[in-house]
Formats: sequence, structure tokens, C-alpha cells
Amino acid sequence: MLKDYRTENIRNILLAGHGHVGKTTLNESLLTAGGVLKEPGSIDKGTTISDFDEEEIARKVSLRTTISYVEYQDRKLNFLDTPGSPDFIGEIRAALHVVDSVLLVVDSEAGMQIEAEKHARLASEFNVPCAVFVNKMNKENANFEAALESISQKFGKPTVPVWLPLGSGSSFTGIIDLLSMKAFKFEAGSNTPIVSEIPADREAEAKAAHEHLIESAAEGDDSLTEKFLDNQILTSDEIAKGLNEVIIAGRFIPVTCGCGNLPACASALLDFMIFALPHAGQRPATESFTPGAEDHPLTREPKPEAPFSGFVFKTLIDQYAGKSSFFRVLSGTVSADQDVLNVNVNRKERFSHIYAIQGKKTIEVPQAVAGDIIAVAKLDATRTGHTFADPGQPIQYPPLSMAQAVYSIAVNAVKKGDDQKMATALARLCEEDPTLTFHFEPETRQSLLSALGDLQIDITLAKLKKRYNIEIERSVPRVLYKETIQKNSSGHHKHRKQSGGHGQFGEVYLELAPRERGAGYHFEDKTVGGCIPKGYIPGVEKGVKEALQQGAVAKYPVIDVNVKVTDGSYHDVDSSEMSFKIAGRKAFLDAMQKASPILLEPVMQVKIHAHESYMGAITSDLNSRRGRILSMGTGQIEAHIPQAELQAYSKDLKSMTSGTASFEMDCSHFQPISGRVADNVIKQAAILHGESKEED
Repeated sequence: MLKDYRTENIRNILLAGHGHVGKTTLNESLLTAGGVLKEPGSIDKGTTISDFDEEEIARKVSLRTTISYVEYQDRKLNFLDTPGSPDFIGEIRAALHVVDSVLLVVDSEAGMQIEAEKHARLASEFNVPCAVFVNKMNKENANFEAALESISQKFGKPTVPVWLPLGSGSSFTGIIDLLSMKAFKFEAGSNTPIVSEIPADREAEAKAAHEHLIESAAEGDDSLTEKFLDNQILTSDEIAKGLNEVIIAGRFIPVTCGCGNLPACASALLDFMIFALPHAGQRPATESFTPGAEDHPLTREPKPEAPFSGFVFKTLIDQYAGKSSFFRVLSGTVSADQDVLNVNVNRKERFSHIYAIQGKKTIEVPQAVAGDIIAVAKLDATRTGHTFADPGQPIQYPPLSMAQAVYSIAVNAVKKGDDQKMATALARLCEEDPTLTFHFEPETRQSLLSALGDLQIDITLAKLKKRYNIEIERSVPRVLYKETIQKNSSGHHKHRKQSGGHGQFGEVYLELAPRERGAGYHFEDKTVGGCIPKGYIPGVEKGVKEALQQGAVAKYPVIDVNVKVTDGSYHDVDSSEMSFKIAGRKAFLDAMQKASPILLEPVMQVKIHAHESYMGAITSDLNSRRGRILSMGTGQIEAHIPQAELQAYSKDLKSMTSGTASFEMDCSHFQPISGRVADNVIKQAAILHGESKEED
């Protein structure tokens, strides 16, 4: 049974960093040092608390955020172990909405790698304080000083060591704790460090580093600064207060070090977390507003006595246990058997049970206070990004800020009749992972599954087969080309049909003119004298809109054109809206063929994050993809690249950079294409429309 904890005794810590730096192993050691486990689980054996999903066990890599906790020194520390793959950066972004600090795990040999850099930038973007743990100090080429330098360079802030390593590589034995000025020896099999005096040959170095740490901590409070300048000794509580303040302010990056696979090291790290990292009550009040009125801000302090509110940052759907919603209590206190309001759907929900989370296990608790992270089960209407609130005092929080999908595939169910089943199953998987999207694209007549990378797609399809027994046939998505015109033109069509009884008659004259790129379509009625009765003009526009769906070049949608109806004629008996719809469509096609129609292709604005050593290869590759480089900076390239050249870019970029680079993209604009590129598009369009006719 969990104890009751006050908000100031709760800490929510995000374990982040590049892939394979040891986050999950460190989490196991933290749980062992905190008494949750007798010994750490093994990634190779698939026995860790964090990586419990079948795919995680099989691939030996974290694929989603997993929550666990320890009760240590009358505190509850919630750990959020996150993936290091760029394909799952959405997990980091979601978790940053609810944590109080980030512990960035960095490899002692490699230093700050590309994903660690991105995680550091995200922590800054979300205004979440950051500390660093330099892991694997027992590696042969471990270099603490070089790691410190890379951390400072990539963060753009000074680093302040809190610990110094005792040796490195095979000679690593522990650390010097600069706060207590003691040496901590870490022995395998022990859950606590052996405390001793600092070795004589390290005393001078440790004393200088201690003075630097105390000076940095004193900057957190004016009274401490004054006391330090007067050469007065700061107490342990004063050092903790000052260090806590400067970490929250982000003035420098505190750095610890060690071996994450040793519970004794994790025990010392737990002490540091309690001593220096912010608690849940120090988290600034989350931006919020009156439900349905984003321009009416509200403030709700993260205090237990405030009205209840919570934010759902993660959803997990189990085919046997059903759906679980994970949320942080942002204010107030919530209890089991309590009615709350789901603000987003304006629906009351009863929390029959609430749970603390320990990996895949949940532990029922009677209540939770502001700052805690808990779960509720079987709330069908609740989605990731929803707000819970006191029904009498509702409040709403902004939705999750998520990364945009950059890799898509077209999907069809292999088994005939499974398409609807596939759509339902993919919708559920997208509910679990908001960075996944699934939709039908009517312009290309394809069902598209989009993600942040090919690994995320592969994992999703594997889940689809294992959970729902649905096999998928995948293909490359068709590009959404467009058409437009380059000059003014006019068109005419007289629709006349006699079939006995009432016939059909409608005559339309149109004028077309190109509009600025992005201006869209505009329709004008410039007829005079009743040549076309006003009641038939909507029919003309319907015909024009139909024609816009399939242009004159390759039957792609037409954009950025002004259409003006100038003249026409009608018959008292035989005219109808349908007649003018047909006449309008054919008059538009007549005019478009005379207006120098061209094909347009979508161009994406792409931002690539990569190590400097790969920049030459990346820029050369972009040039081969008809890309135009907009800017280059440290570890980053921005470029405009045609969408057609990016169909396999996620895989190609990983191959080019040994899996270290990543990218983001948004649609920028459409640009004309001609020559061989246009010829190939027209040829493929002819094949596509030929197939669709056979299907029809």
C-alpha cells in the first residue's frame, strides 16, 4: 500500500537520451536501489520493468514511454523511461507536458549525440529543468572531460559537475560527491555506496570543483550570494536551496556520472534527485483557459487544496485489459469513486478506481494529489490530450504539442473483406500514439498510414498482425499533384440533348485567369440581361467545381484560378440546373486547354538534424533530389524539396548517417514542373486513371 504524499514530496523525472545509452538499465537500477526490485531486470532476457511490450522485448529497445516509481526517503519519485529512437520523439514531447525535470543520459565516450541534443532543445522549449548523467564510465574509452565539453557546447550553457569520477574504464570504482566532499565506491551486487574519504591525490581537484559548485549554487539566491562573498560557510540546506533554484532557472547544467547498471550508483543518484531537482509543487502553473474560450485564460496553482484538474498525456490499449488513460494531477486532489468532467467532450466520468503505475502493473490507490501521475481505466470517450476537471469549476489545458508525421505508406488489407477491420484497428493504434495518423485520401484513392519514421510504421504493422490478425499489403503513396493555368483564356459549350419529351439545353461562356500561388479558386457571375437566369448560375458553378477535380493535363485537381461566367443562353422548357452543370464543366475544360495548363508538384520545407560530419553527404544527396538549400547551421539544414523525392527519405537518411540523423517537414508550396519529370507524372496518371476505369 502506497503512503500518502504531499505535493512537495513528489518528483516526476523524465529519463531521456540517445538510443542505447542505458536509460532502461539505469531505470532498473533506480528501482532496485529504491527497494522495488531485488535485482535489476535484464534487457537481453526481456525482464525489465520498462520494456514489457512484445516488440520491445523482441527488438531489445524501448518503443514507448513507461512509468515506474520508487518510494525513497519519504518521497515518491515517478520515472518516465522514454525511447531514444527519432521515430518516437512524440513520446518525449508528450511526457514533457507532465514532468518536473529531465535527467539526460549521455554516453561517456560519445558525449552528446544527436537525439540527446534534440531532447535538450525540447526540454528548453517546454521550460523543463535539465540535469545530465554521464553513463558507462567503465567503458574503455570513457572521457568525462570530453563529455562535459560536448554537453556545454550542445546546450549552449555552462556545465557544473556535481560528481567527479574515480577513474575510468576498467579502473572506474566510483565518484567524488562534491556536495558532501566524500568518495562513494560502487561495488557490483551492492545497493548502497561505500562512503570514504577523498583520495589524497584528488583532494586539490575536488576542493576546486567544490568551490565552483558552491559558488554556482549561491547564485540562486541573493542572500546566499552575499554570504558566499563574505566567505561564510553555506549550510547543506542552503546549498540545496541555491542549487535547486539555479537548476530551475536553467543557469547551468548540473552533471553527475557513473555506471547506470550499478544499483549503488543509482542510490547516490536518488539522493541527488531529492537534494537538487525540483519537486512537483515547483512546477509552474500550466497554461489553461476557460473551456471553449481560449482567449479567456485561467490560472490553477499546482496545490492539493485547489479545485481538481488533470491532463491526459498517454493512452494504452490492451486487447484483454482494455484502455488505460495516464494523467498528471495538475491541481487539487482526486479520489476513487469520484465524478469528474472530461472537458473536451463535456461528459462526466466516474473514476471507479485510480492507480499508481509500475511498468505494466497498476497498484490501486485511494487518492492522488497535485503533482502525482496516475492512471484510470475504461474511459471510452477519453483521449490523449484531454482535460479532466472538477465539474463545478471546469478548466481546460491546451492539447499536446506533437511532431508531424514525415513518412507515409499506402495500406490495403491482404485478406478480402478486412479493410473495415483494418481501419478500426489502425484507429485504435493511432489513439495510443498521437504521432500516428491514418486516413483515406480521396484524390489518390489510397488509405495512408503516416508516422515519424519507418521503424514506427514497422512496429505498427507488427502490432496489427499480432493483436488483430490483420496482414497488410503496403505500397508507395501517390503524390498529390495539382494543375493550374498560366494565361487568360475563354471557353464555351452548348449542351443540347433531345430524347423525346423535355430535352436538355444550357449554353455557357467562361473566362479564366490565373491567380497567385496559394490564392485558391474564385467564381464570379458577370452575366447581364438575364442571358442565364440566376437560378441556373449555381448549376454552372457546380459544373466548374466538378471540372476542377480533374484538370486537362493529367486529371489532377486544378488550383489558383479565377472563373468568370460572362454569357450564355437558355430554353424556357428544356433548360435545367443539370443542363447548366454539364455546360459549365465542359466550358471550363475548353477554356483550360487554351490557358497553357501546367502541372504543379508539392514542395516540402524540410529541417534536417545531423552531426556535422554528415553535412557534406546530406547536401549532395539533397541536390540529387532537386532540393534547394535555404540555410545551414550547426547540426541543421533547412531546404525545399519536392515531395516526390522524399518518399523513402526516412530510410535513406538513416542509412546515410548510420541512424543518427532525423528530420521534420511541412508542406511549403506548389511549384511548376515540366520536361521529363512532367512527362513521367502524366504517364503514371494515365496508367492510374486507366486502372480506375477498369475497376469502375
